[in-house]
Amino acid sequence: MDYHLNHVLRALANFAELTPEERAAAARESSVLRTSDDAGAAAAWNALAALTPAQLAAAQPLVTGLLEQLSQRARQPGKTAPQVPHSPEIRNAITKLYNELRDSPRGRWAILSSLAASGSATDLALFAELLASAPPPDAPQLAVAFGALFQRSEIAVAALFPRLLDALSHKHLAGPILDLANYLTREGKLPEHPAREHADELVSLLGALVQRLAKIEEAPDGEGRDAEQVGAIIHESLPLAVSLCDALALLENKSAIGKLNQALELRHRRLRTEAAAALARLGEKSGAAALVELAAEPVARLRVLKYAEELGISDRIADVYRTPAAQAESRLALWLAQPSQFGIPPTSLELFDEREMYWPSFNDPVECFLFRFQYDLGGGLYANIGISGPLEHAMSGDLNDLPPDDIYAAFAGWHVQHEELREFDVSLLNETERVDVARLERRLRDAGYDAIAPHTLALFFGERVLIAQAVFDGRAGYAIVTSGGEIAWFARIATARPLSAQEVYCIFKGRRLLRTFNP
Repeated sequence: MDYHLNHVLRALANFAELTPEERAAAARESSVLRTSDDAGAAAAWNALAALTPAQLAAAQPLVTGLLEQLSQRARQPGKTAPQVPHSPEIRNAITKLYNELRDSPRGRWAILSSLAASGSATDLALFAELLASAPPPDAPQLAVAFGALFQRSEIAVAALFPRLLDALSHKHLAGPILDLANYLTREGKLPEHPAREHADELVSLLGALVQRLAKIEEAPDGEGRDAEQVGAIIHESLPLAVSLCDALALLENKSAIGKLNQALELRHRRLRTEAAAALARLGEKSGAAALVELAAEPVARLRVLKYAEELGISDRIADVYRTPAAQAESRLALWLAQPSQFGIPPTSLELFDEREMYWPSFNDPVECFLFRFQYDLGGGLYANIGISGPLEHAMSGDLNDLPPDDIYAAFAGWHVQHEELREFDVSLLNETERVDVARLERRLRDAGYDAIAPHTLALFFGERVLIAQAVFDGRAGYAIVTSGGEIAWFARIATARPLSAQEVYCIFKGRRLLRTFNP
């Protein structure tokens, strides 16, 4: 066994006696498990299962770390075909460990991820059994565990269903389970949808969710709900309602038509799109008509176009919604609506500029689109410019007053990654680097800049670059000076969201890169 792995496994049993430094060292060494052989992985499972409850509680940070390393090992790129199943002894160790980790959702989800990624029939059967009998609470790791099942080129579906359906009563699991069943049915890996015997239950559940969402739309603050509670209800109900629409269409369940029509009356465009597609698949003309109308909604457009093609009604979608610009607009709207961004689509989107150009990391010219987007936030408006094409992105700083060339440059500079592009906070520099800063600062002073406050020292393909706050000709802003003698000046624009030092440096980098690629 690898020396480092052996050291980590020894640390498990006496974790409580280790110093903070020794615990940190064991945590670092645990990464060796990600690339260990089958014997090393088996040793880790056995060592984890051998811990007493007291040892397990004391070493929980290291235990969780090891389980996540085992999960990553199982999900390594290229492992899309069923792997060698865990031995009966290891499966027993996994089951024992899972049952003892009642207070560690992360640990339990890591175990489930390992089983899902294995792909063997015996491991998938254990995955379904553990999930149905003792499901962990909702957590980000849920998506990782189920994602492994979608990525398999082959999958032992009989090991998952029907047992996995016994977990449908848990709302945070119902959506992913239905999504998996829908996917396997659509791909022809199941002879029929496994939830057929649950069809009436699914129709009732869709009705209850639609009614719940309708109440939220009519009176968001009803029953004393605050914004956080409303968000939680939508987060819980909406994805499941979407999955139910798809499942009921695949089940060809005509009794769902009434509930689907009710879903079509709600304001949420994703749910309306799924309900319309489901109705169209069930032969309802109202579904196809609603899909055609929904193409006008940027946040729904890409999905509408996909469903229209599947249903053979693409010719009914107006040409203006099928252009590259219209599809780019949809991609940006979807990006802005992500929970990690604004969480909702913009109130409006307007094409600001479009052009084809060479872009860093692309071999061929790329169609690039800039859109001005706006949010009506009730208490005021928020507007900025985002890009779609080589990437979908928007910045915190206000780009509205910049020329298109500089806006493209800002996004290109943000997007590019290269080993010869590095940035350092000036407060963390060594003595040699501080000398570089002083020399570049002197160049700015000689060029007439005042009140210079160095912010970042960067390396740009061999050149030293200083980004500094400064005053020039009586105006405050950012100055960028290179060891090659180039100086770029970015005067501060009067806006509530001025560009940061990072953003102006992105413009600087992007200008150079785009000039190089597009002479």
